[in-house]
Amino acid sequence: MPVYSIIASAIKQAEYIDKFGWLHENVYEVALSFVIEQAVMVLDEIEENAELVIIIERRGIKEDKQLLKHFNQLCTTGMGKLSAEGLCKVSPSVIFHNKKENINGLQLADLIAYPIARHVLEPAKSNQAFKVLEPRIYRRNSRLEGLKIYP
Repeated sequence: MPVYSIIASAIKQAEYIDKFGWLHENVYEVALSFVIEQAVMVLDEIEENAELVIIIERRGIKEDKQLLKHFNQLCTTGMGKLSAEGLCKVSPSVIFHNKKENINGLQLADLIAYPIARHVLEPAKSNQAFKVLEPRIYRRNSRLEGLKIYP
């Protein structure tokens, strides 16, 4: 496994709205669910007693509260391929940081997110930054698992 693997989620908002209605679910919740699910699977592969700490950039008091509520619900009920017990194995926690705090991980996430977003929005357009990042997107058995594009 490389030194780092990318797990990312992108939502094509117009298509999502066409399929599910106007923001059927909070898009941040949808994205967070996928990223957590994939991160737990990766941790299961690489470390027996791993812990999952999720660092999220603050967006506002109401929005942060809503995302934390969603996270706590995931810990209680599980999601998709991951049961609550499976999630609890990695002792998940969430930390919110303000952009002004200049957290290295959040800065790196911003640098990674933009080329991925450009690729999702315009897949036919040349995107050298995405070409550099693509080999780092998580794969399981040579299958791309670390990038979920909704819908």
